[in-house]
Parts: sequence; structure tokens; C-alpha cells
Amino acid sequence: MNAKRRLSSRKPSVQTRPTACPRRSTGFTLVELLVVITIIGILAGVAVPAIFSAVSTARSTAMKMELNSLDTAVQKYQEKYGDYPPDFSDWAVVERHYRKIFPRISGDLLLLKTLLTDGNGYNPTIMDRGEVLAWVLGGYSSDPLRPFTGSGGPLELVGMGGQAGDIAVYQINTSKENSLFDFTPGQLDLTIPAKNSPINMSNYHVSSDGDLFLSYAASTKTQTPFVYFDSRTYEYRNPSASSKGFNGFWRPDAGPIRPYISDIVQTDQTWQFMKPNSFQIIAPGIDGSFGWLSKQSGTTGPNDNDTTSAVYYQYPTGKAGQVVIDNNGVRTRVLRNDVNRYQEPVAANKVDNFQQDNLTNFADGKMIDELQE
Repeated sequence: MNAKRRLSSRKPSVQTRPTACPRRSTGFTLVELLVVITIIGILAGVAVPAIFSAVSTARSTAMKMELNSLDTAVQKYQEKYGDYPPDFSDWAVVERHYRKIFPRISGDLLLLKTLLTDGNGYNPTIMDRGEVLAWVLGGYSSDPLRPFTGSGGPLELVGMGGQAGDIAVYQINTSKENSLFDFTPGQLDLTIPAKNSPINMSNYHVSSDGDLFLSYAASTKTQTPFVYFDSRTYEYRNPSASSKGFNGFWRPDAGPIRPYISDIVQTDQTWQFMKPNSFQIIAPGIDGSFGWLSKQSGTTGPNDNDTTSAVYYQYPTGKAGQVVIDNNGVRTRVLRNDVNRYQEPVAANKVDNFQQDNLTNFADGKMIDELQE
């Protein structure tokens, strides 16, 4: 074959390698890390206080809601029995009340007085103002003769003493009837007997302080109870040494509290109390403390013998009124000049102002939130 061979003009292909690009690091530089840390710190500084505030508000709201429920239960008590419960500061009021609502009551009234009596006579601190609500709202027996020791009543017989003259021994009945309030068990200071042991006179249901009267704590976060005051005895003064004088409540871990007065001065120049014809229920707020100042000399304490004066905080001004009784029984009332905005005196030497977050059944929120100067 003589065909002329054609030469291709195509150049041979040359395979080139791509130029390598510098790879960017996938980590953060030190500057970037510092920027991120700074932003997180700023956000945390804003968020954490807001979270704590929201939690505190929620806890305070829950406590106020339960206080309102207790208020409703006391109103139901009045509707059922035709009388508000006493606060047990004055035995005369207690006796009149129970003889009115249980006209056929027998030995139970004497038993109750015996339980509330010490070597100085009737002692209003045995069932203190923090133990009243659990007693009166827990439910009485339907037995008209034995409302306290009958079936379903607040007390249950454990046994008799071993010698003639010994009084019967009772325990707190945990199967009550006719309750007017649904108590949360964990907020009651009930001492549970030893398991797998029979109930007897040394192993039975009593309160945390060893008596038959339970406190109802204001929340599961505190042991300080809801406190109840009856209008008939707001400014009652018991001269007994064991009574601490004027009606009030005090415990070492809770501080003292008395009923609140209003800014209304009556024609006889005495203060009108808040809820003057019914009752006051007071809660300590989420700090678990009512305050510090309760009398002219300062606070109430186990060694305090001042039974002649009392301090009452005024709503809604945040001031404090003081009453002092002299040897002739004359009461002098003045407004203290060292208390404003529920702020206790510097002499109290306290960092926190416990009064300001107290809750009551006559105010919608915390005392400081209702302030009107």
C-alpha cells in the first residue's frame, strides 16, 4: 500500500498536577476563644440572676397560694361551727369556743387543758401559733362527747400508765376524719414510730418537739410554719412567766412575729389591726424567717423576761408600732422612729431583712411589694 502516511499535528498530552492550596486550620484561635468565653460570661451574668429571680418568685407564689387555701379552710371552719378557731393564747377564749361548738363535750376539754398546762398554769406556748392550724383544720371526731379522742379525732389512745393516778397516754391520730384542709404530709412535723415495733407509750406518733400538736411548714424548703392569730386575742397579754407576755410567735430558727396593725388610728387612740374581726395567717416567705424585732428590748428569746412590751409592724407603711404596759396596766402606744420600709433597726445586727418577704392573708404579695409610704 503506497498511501502517503499523514503525520498528526496533535501534540502529545502532558498531565499536570494541581497546585496544592494551603489548608486552613479547623480550630479556634486564642482570640476567637477569648471572644466566645467573654460572650458566654456576659450571657451567664444576665441569665443566672434572672433564673434565680424566677425560681424565687415561683416559690413565693406557691407559698402564697397555699396560704390562701388555708384562709379558705378557716372560713369553712367558721361556716361549719359558727365561730372562728381561737389561737390558743387565752384559755378563756378556747373554753368558750369549744363549749359553743360542742355543747355536749365531756372530759376532752379537761384533757386538752391538762395537755396545755405546766407548773405555772396554762401555757400558751405549748400549742403555739404555728401549731393551731393543723389542730383545728385536721378534723374533729363526729362523737359530740369526745371531739378530740373519739374515732377520727386528733388524738388516739395508746395506753394507760402502770400506776394508779397515771393519766392516759395519747398519740397523734394519723387517720383523722372531717379534715377541712389537705395537708401535705412532708410539711407536718410528725415523728414516725420505729418500724416493726408495736405502738406503745414509748413508741408512738408525736410532733418533733415531743407534744401532740403539729406544725405545718410553709413549704418543703423550711421548717418554719404558717402562723395563725385570732382577732379576739391580737393584743392579748398573758402575765404568766412562761407565756412571754403579749401574744406572738417565736422559735429560734424562725424569729418572732406578731399580728400586723393597720395605719388606721381608732377613736380611743389605739391601732386597728388588719383583719380586725376575723384572723391573720402569716408565712415567713422563702427565707424561712419572720424577722427579728418583737418588743422594746429587741427580740424574744429563751432567756428574755420582758413581758411588758410588744412591737407590731404596720401595713402598708412598713413602720412599727410599740406598746408598753406599766405596773398599773396602762398601755402606751407610739410609732418607733427607727423602723421604715419593714427595715429592722441597725441594732438588730442582721444582714438580711427578713420582714420584707413575709406573706399574709390580707396582702396580695410580699410585704415590701405592697409598701405605701
